[in-house]
Amino acid sequence: MLKQTLIALGVLAVAGMAAAADITNPFYLPQKGQVGSITSADFTRSQYKDKFADSEKSYETSLSEELQYGLTDNLAVIGKVGNVFAKLKDSSWERNPDINAIFTRTDKEDKNINWEGGLAWNIFSKAFKLQAKLVYGQDPSVNRFNEGFGEYKYVGGTIKTGYQFKTMLPYVELGEELPIGQKKGADKPTYTAKAGLYQGKCEVWALDTGIRYVHDENTYTEGTAYNAEAEASYYLTKKSAISVYGSYTLKGKAKVDADVHSKTAGVRLRWFF
Repeated sequence: MLKQTLIALGVLAVAGMAAAADITNPFYLPQKGQVGSITSADFTRSQYKDKFADSEKSYETSLSEELQYGLTDNLAVIGKVGNVFAKLKDSSWERNPDINAIFTRTDKEDKNINWEGGLAWNIFSKAFKLQAKLVYGQDPSVNRFNEGFGEYKYVGGTIKTGYQFKTMLPYVELGEELPIGQKKGADKPTYTAKAGLYQGKCEVWALDTGIRYVHDENTYTEGTAYNAEAEASYYLTKKSAISVYGSYTLKGKAKVDADVHSKTAGVRLRWFF
């Protein structure tokens, strides 16, 4: 009788472990047949200022919905759609042989659809983790073209690896985005690298922090930036969590000798069923 009781308790313990879902973990993918919904809303303020005191400020409000479906326990198909409402304020000094300088200011407003589809694969998902992701999509851009706003298509890929130490998971991520079908100079890639640390208590709270390096080789926006990123999450249920997140440019520099800074703040809801 005692032996049967111990076996039953062991089965329940294993089942409980299997049921635990760390849905805010940066490596988490839905299990086979499971659907995940990630809804995000954020606001971004960016500024570009060169040595001639010419400046450009953009304000973007973004709403997006991402759906994930587990094809297997370690392979998921991902689809995302969103809308970006943007406003651009461009202030510049026009040089003229007859007049020292003329100050001009241009305001533009626009909205653009962004979408993305692809696959994510957890190659290793135990203590040592390795995930690969490949996507194709469309993004809006203020500076991607010679003139103001517009959309561009791209293919992108990321590879991410980390190691789980009880409640702490340090990880690194490398990514590349390549615009396609663009004019010469606007078809060059953007590279990213992130060092992050994820920690928390499973199904209670989580904190994901890191530093992301961005290197843009696009002729019109070429430059580099170091951004601090953070996301704090609280579990509403075992399969849903609400998060606040943000990023801040620690140092940003364009090749044309201009400073670039950006701030983002947002809220996110995850729900898996």
